[in-house]
Amino acid sequence: MSTYRILCVDPDDTDRAETAERIRGDLADLDPVVETAPSLAGAEEVLTADTSAVVTEYELSDGTGFDLVRRAADVCPDAGVVLYTDTDPDTIDTSELRGALTEYVGKGSVFGADRLTRLVRTTVESRAQASYPLPQNETERLAALQSYDLDAPGLSASLNRVTDLAAEHFDVDIASINIINEHSQDFLACYGGTQEWESMDRQDSICTFTILEDEVMTVEDVTEDPRFESRSEELLDLGIRAYMGANLVTEAGLVIGPLCIYDDRPRAFSPADEAYLSDLAALATDLIELHDQLDDRDDEGQPR
Repeated sequence: MSTYRILCVDPDDTDRAETAERIRGDLADLDPVVETAPSLAGAEEVLTADTSAVVTEYELSDGTGFDLVRRAADVCPDAGVVLYTDTDPDTIDTSELRGALTEYVGKGSVFGADRLTRLVRTTVESRAQASYPLPQNETERLAALQSYDLDAPGLSASLNRVTDLAAEHFDVDIASINIINEHSQDFLACYGGTQEWESMDRQDSICTFTILEDEVMTVEDVTEDPRFESRSEELLDLGIRAYMGANLVTEAGLVIGPLCIYDDRPRAFSPADEAYLSDLAALATDLIELHDQLDDRDDEGQPR
């Protein structure tokens, strides 16, 4: 079975077939599964969490390539998306999709088809090296995480009070503060059932998706979210049907992990819910930084 699934979306039957065939030929050594769709709706039916790359025309019969980029960001956030189009790039504002759109390639350019297949190859081979999406600032994020003394005296007890507040406010049985290391998720504070959980592989973690969000990620029902469809039974066994996570963001704007609550039933979350959890996450970050500073004072006899 091929590791690579590539989706080509174009309303023009001839162009769509030619693009798919060109990708199959130029990437024959990778033995990719190349799927096609003529529209946004057709693409949404084919798009899955296993999609490695998406190549799309800008003008679609029921939307635009940008609509597909946004959908792909939800379903397969680590897939590369290439806009392969006749549309003049000067008429397209791609700024709002910075980071979600891999590249623009003009169909009419002299080396457009060659450049397209090179981009697709790079995209799928890079994706295969990681089974979960990575923030663009992953190196800096990990450095920030490693700079904290997370074993500082009293820190765990302080953070446990935060998870207690979260669980009580949202009337849930499980809450935790998690850190996302290079290859694992570890727990800094736990309430309820999470006290029985152990460190887990990052690829199995919901929170590895949370750290990609600006602030809060909500999942009303994990069984209906394509990112977790392959793990939904395992998540249900852990008592996770609904989820909300708010990121712990350092002063430098780097995310070290989230504060999370879990519900064993489907659940919607309001803007007020998100705001409250964000406030608690900010409090948790402040506590981590405060204990880190106090620990430095104890070691050096003065503030750093």
